[in-house]
Amino acid sequence: MALLERPEKYFQFYAQVHFLTCEACLSHHGEIFEDPQAEPPLHPDCRCHLLEFPPSQLEYYQEQAERMKLRAQQELLRRKLWRQAVESLNGSDLSKAEELFRQAAQVEFYLEEVEQLCAEKRELLDKNPELRARLQKLFIRFYRMKFSLDKYRPIPSRLILAWETQGIERLKELLP
Repeated sequence: MALLERPEKYFQFYAQVHFLTCEACLSHHGEIFEDPQAEPPLHPDCRCHLLEFPPSQLEYYQEQAERMKLRAQQELLRRKLWRQAVESLNGSDLSKAEELFRQAAQVEFYLEEVEQLCAEKRELLDKNPELRARLQKLFIRFYRMKFSLDKYRPIPSRLILAWETQGIERLKELLP
């Protein structure tokens, strides 16, 4: 390709930033390619895709790529904090677990992860009603806080209220 020659189109990798998205897909979130040959799907059931855009919009998509990569890095850090919090529940310092859960929830809070935690730690939770009560209170606060994140602002307030109510009821069921 000549020095000043540009490709006819570019492609940007989009991964759904979610707790179920694999780390390999998150690591590519926002990347820009000239040739989409070896890109999504990266694995069976991959939900990632490429967005095609013209060279005239390259600068915009490069700026967007930086925000996307940051969001993916935040999600990876959130997962690490959540795992550390879950692991620390076995120790005697519950305040450490609470702080790690708080840090993770500042990025995002997933009810499904609480369901996994309750299944994984069922024996511990059954034996420790104080722990269950503290986690219920903590997770309800985080679930309410979740809907103040910027990404939820465009969603109608009635829908947010319904989600919040349903989620809080589920947390009360999981951590009675």
